[in-house]
Amino acid sequence: MVQIHLKKTHRCRFIAVGIAVGLIAVQASYAEETVLLRFRHLEGDVLHAEARVDEVVYINGIASHQAVIDETSVSRVVSVDQDGGAVLDATFRTEERIAGLPWANEWISAETVRLERDVLGRMTVPPDAARPVLRSMPMFPEEAVSPGGRWTADAAEVHVFRIGDELAGPYRGDVLVSYEYAGDIVDDGRTLARILIDYDLYLPIRGRNEPVRLVSGQSSQELYWDIEEGLPDSKTEDFEFLMMMSDGTVQEFHGSQEVNYRVTGTLDRGRAAETLRSRLSEMPGVSVSADEDGVRVVLEAGEAILFDPESSEVTPDQIRRLADLREALSDYEDRDILVTGHTAHFGTADGRRRLSMDRAAAVAEILFPEVRKGNGRLYLRGAGSEEPRSQEQTPAGQALNRRVEILILD
Repeated sequence: MVQIHLKKTHRCRFIAVGIAVGLIAVQASYAEETVLLRFRHLEGDVLHAEARVDEVVYINGIASHQAVIDETSVSRVVSVDQDGGAVLDATFRTEERIAGLPWANEWISAETVRLERDVLGRMTVPPDAARPVLRSMPMFPEEAVSPGGRWTADAAEVHVFRIGDELAGPYRGDVLVSYEYAGDIVDDGRTLARILIDYDLYLPIRGRNEPVRLVSGQSSQELYWDIEEGLPDSKTEDFEFLMMMSDGTVQEFHGSQEVNYRVTGTLDRGRAAETLRSRLSEMPGVSVSADEDGVRVVLEAGEAILFDPESSEVTPDQIRRLADLREALSDYEDRDILVTGHTAHFGTADGRRRLSMDRAAAVAEILFPEVRKGNGRLYLRGAGSEEPRSQEQTPAGQALNRRVEILILD
């Protein structure tokens, strides 16, 4: 066993199209340097896999651009059967970096897929689901393994590509994955199993009128498993992938990816809403509710209007009013938070979206003036006038729609 100090970055996999579902795994037992690897699912646990891709894109052999892409999946264990297999609700978030706002990402969309996984890692996914991209990886052997032990297992990749304004796919490719248990390391007192993962992908696409003809490439990954905690600690990947289009254009993606893993419990939404409601009871123009998405705090209008028409500037008296909310949200530093801005129905759709995003950013800068102290991520979203609280085109109705909502997530 080698003792080293790892940099505190946790790592996972894939290029711009998706990220694997990470689930809780555990070494069930080990003796005389053998390890029996199994997935252990604990009902109510929520595993966050936060990936960052750094890649260079080539078109017809010429470097086109470099991209840094963030991707997140959140997998909640819904139930566990008597054999240890689990039903999970896995949510895959599409997000983008915001120029000038390094402390938050823009929330684009989220897609939730209900899937199953057994103790070895074999995954069952609805046939029409485009996520997760990686399926049944990692896959553990039935027998115990010792350092230097190797095994292979089948897995799958499923891809959906956005080409212009259209989606192409999903395209599914089966892959044979090679694994090697390369021994243990110790990091800050934690014993981590080191597992090397390699595979090649060759996916010809034979359907008529498909814009993509071939996806191929290779991936080399290094996975660290926290043995005592039974959690994926980190994973890193180097990859080279090629996509050939029907018009002969060839796109290549060369790069690496890393992920942070963290586990939280399911948010007790009813209790959290009740606590926030009590703490904010003297704050005018605020409502708190629990719904299927999380705990929602709405900064409403009434006598406490946050924004003047066509403005994203928070008035000084409202800045003081938000101090109580800022303090209350400090109890949720390890929870992801989504701040959404809204507008009344004036101007163009693009202008409303920009204004609502500016409003979300203005409130977020007041509520989170510094980098968050915990592990929770901060997202901003501009909804424009697409989600009105009032359909009335009166001054009072329009004021209700000039609002910001804060959603505390699992």
